[in-house]
Amino acid sequence: MLRAAFMAGLLLVGSPLAAAQDVTSEASVVPAPSHPRWVKGTDIELMVVREVNSRSAKAGERFRLRVNSPVTVDGTIAIPIGSVAWGEIVSVSGTSAAGGKGQLSLRLIHVDTQWGPVALTGTKGAEGASNTGGVILGVLGFGLLGLLNKGGNATFKAGDIIHGYIADGEDPAAPPLLISNQNGPHT
Repeated sequence: MLRAAFMAGLLLVGSPLAAAQDVTSEASVVPAPSHPRWVKGTDIELMVVREVNSRSAKAGERFRLRVNSPVTVDGTIAIPIGSVAWGEIVSVSGTSAAGGKGQLSLRLIHVDTQWGPVALTGTKGAEGASNTGGVILGVLGFGLLGLLNKGGNATFKAGDIIHGYIADGEDPAAPPLLISNQNGPHT
C-alpha cells in the first residue's frame, strides 16, 4: 500500500516536470532566420588572412579574407566578425631586371553567410618598391651586371585591411531632402 502511494506521488510530481520539459523543448526550437534585406553598396571591412605577393601568386588564384567588422542589417548583425570572404588575383607582374617593381591586383568575389554567398564588389592594387638606386649603384660597382638588380615584390600582407561593398540588393534609401530658407521668412 505504501509502495502504491509512493508511486502515485512520483507520477504526480513527475507530470509537471515532464510537461515543463515538453514546453521548454518546444520553446527552444527557433525558426530559421529570414533572409536579410541586403543594401547595395554596404561597406564590409575585410582583413587579409595570409600574405599574397607577386612572387608566388598567379592570375585566377583565389584567396581567403576575414570579415573584420560586423555588418548590421536592420539593427541585427547579419555578417559577424570572422566570417569568410573570398578574393581573386586578377593580374600579376613579377619584378624585372633594371629595378622593375612587381604589381598585383585583386577583385573581391563574395562573403559567406548563413544564407549563402553574398556577392561583393571592390578591387585593389599593390605595387612593389622600385630599386632604381640599387641599379645605379650596381652599374657603378659591377658594370652591366648591375642592371640585373630587381625591384620589390608587390604584397598584400596578412592583417592588411581591404574594403568591399555588397554588390546586389536594394538600392540605398535616398537621404531626406532638406530645404532651408536662407533669406528668412517672407512678409
